[in-house]
Amino acid sequence: MEIIPHFWVSDSIKKKEFLNSKKIKAIIILSKHQSFYKHIDIEQIRIPCELTNNNKNDNIVIYQHLYDVTQFIFEKIINNKNVLLIGNEKDESILYIFILAYYIRYGKLDIKNSLNFLDSKIKINYFNYNDALFKFYKDINSNK
Repeated sequence: MEIIPHFWVSDSIKKKEFLNSKKIKAIIILSKHQSFYKHIDIEQIRIPCELTNNNKNDNIVIYQHLYDVTQFIFEKIINNKNVLLIGNEKDESILYIFILAYYIRYGKLDIKNSLNFLDSKIKINYFNYNDALFKFYKDINSNK
């Protein structure tokens, strides 16, 4: 699903035909376990996110990647390149937080409006990363 121009998201790996038809030029995989695509000429990076029994630690690990991933997405979009963000097979809210962080950082939205905008595109069933999201929002807005 294209959530804003040039920014595609999926909860799972897509077929190569999808990548070609949407002219995807970069892929971010938010999982330790999903395999990279083979035999394609597309930039691919992995953010080794994983749901554990320690939510506090999970929030810290996720937070550490929010700046780099949102910057990577922004650089692709600003250069008119389509990017695909692939979520985690064990926790769909990992996908949500990276989308929300992008909306907050580059869309200049607050948390409520980011959640409303995302919910208009994707039905949010649950969310595990409140601490990381609020810290990211606070840090982004303290740099103004």
